[in-house]
Amino acid sequence: SKSVTFGCSEGATLKPALLEHVFIEKATEKNGDASTVTEDEVVLQDLVPNSSLVENAANTGTGTVGYTLSCPDLPSSPQNIFYKCVSSASGREQVGTPKDCKVLINIEEKPEAETPATPEPSRGEQ
Repeated sequence: SKSVTFGCSEGATLKPALLEHVFIEKATEKNGDASTVTEDEVVLQDLVPNSSLVENAANTGTGTVGYTLSCPDLPSSPQNIFYKCVSSASGREQVGTPKDCKVLINIEEKPEAETPATPEPSRGEQ
């Protein structure tokens, strides 16, 4: 099974809030201008079948929460998905500190070799 583990720092919350959801980027064109990219929240299994995201027990003692994304079955086309770690604004932070970070995950497509080739019917044998 293919899996990846990532974490959000202390005080940060993972978005989307639902573990079965994920963000994708969608390019939208505006009146011939450069295309702008919007975030779209979609269901993870619609993109990658049988995949799941689980929250790991935080036993590190640092307050960091870890998540593991498992993809036992690769999708038929490559998928770029992302999560966000959004930190709540606290008085201790410097002004100008970015409040959220993006966790980009690229999922490769399923290799062609996995589909069994159908054998040609042998001719001449009646």
